[in-house]
Amino acid sequence: MHTLYFVLALVAYYTLHSLLAADGVKASLTQIISQRYYRLLYNGLAAGLLVVVFILYFLVEKTPLWTPNPVLPYPGALLALAGISWAVRALKRYNLDEFVGLEQLRTGQKPKHNKLITRGLNGHVRHPLYFGTLLIITGALFIFPTDAMFAFALISTIYLVLGSRLEEKKLVTQFGEAYRKYQREVPMLVPFRWKRLRV
Repeated sequence: MHTLYFVLALVAYYTLHSLLAADGVKASLTQIISQRYYRLLYNGLAAGLLVVVFILYFLVEKTPLWTPNPVLPYPGALLALAGISWAVRALKRYNLDEFVGLEQLRTGQKPKHNKLITRGLNGHVRHPLYFGTLLIITGALFIFPTDAMFAFALISTIYLVLGSRLEEKKLVTQFGEAYRKYQREVPMLVPFRWKRLRV
């Protein structure tokens, strides 16, 4: 199977994932599907389709990006493990019942987020879960340096950047000046800022 099919499937997956998370689409669909079930169904669909995408990844013919190097997988594994560790720590800040959809299933209500969290990992980067994911993706590319993995890393990175920007708009609307101040003080995706060189 050609890599192009995998790329198209991945783009379709991320597009659908973003559409179903958009406020306007959610508002329309929750007229048909109860708010109680929406998040649970959304996550179930996302997980099921992601399995399909990964099956396609394993089925496509892959071309190595460079001559195999026995050393590169080791820093790749360290990056991926660092990303997993960071992502697990980031998830501890989430209400996992709400994240999965179990809280909505119990209450039948949309969760209310009235508190802006700027401590812990959120004090280093505004989207710590996404940063952990970027580390995992980069590490995976060093471990499996193929055209298919490069396509996965590139498209996923673009999706995370665009997704972060869309999420930022919602957060500015929700928290106003408090979030704008947070944006000025803390980087969005990578926990450091490039300093301009003074000439």
